[in-house]
Amino acid sequence: MTPLTAVTFTATAQIGGPSLIFGLSGRVYAGLSFLTVLLTGIGLLVGRDGFVGRAVDSAIEGSPLAVLYGVLPFVFVAFVGGYAMSQLARAGIVSPLLSRGWSLLTVLVGVGFGGLGYLVVGTYLTEIEGERRPWHGAVVGAVLSALPWLFIPTLPALLLWFLGAAAGLGASTRRWVHGERTVEAETGG
Repeated sequence: MTPLTAVTFTATAQIGGPSLIFGLSGRVYAGLSFLTVLLTGIGLLVGRDGFVGRAVDSAIEGSPLAVLYGVLPFVFVAFVGGYAMSQLARAGIVSPLLSRGWSLLTVLVGVGFGGLGYLVVGTYLTEIEGERRPWHGAVVGAVLSALPWLFIPTLPALLLWFLGAAAGLGASTRRWVHGERTVEAETGG
């Protein structure tokens, strides 16, 4: 095996290796999910409160099929992370430290999107009962993100976690994807 092939296998294993996903118990994953979604939600509310409000408004106005659009941010992050790692490996400049760092960055961006999605879902659920309470929504979203890890096996829990986050991201992603369209472009003029 050549050094380039070994680095490529190492990079691929670190990005999508099951040891990163299946090595812990459901309770640990639930705790990690709760903390990361809560901290992401708090960070977004402190730094970008208006953005969160617009995302919740989009979710309220959006179509239920927008959940399909919510998968796009995760696919994009995985594609860019994997593609960049493979290109660095092909160039021969991947060290174990760089590969682990890039994998960690890719995972953190994906978890950040998940935190935003659950923050939007949690805030939406608080608005059903009365006025919108985004700070309470951060806690509700964090609890919702932890539930799949407690009650179902790891792989279905991971899929359900992504689906819950996609529900919160879908309407905003749909608006972003179709946001550049103008009246002239729609009418063919």
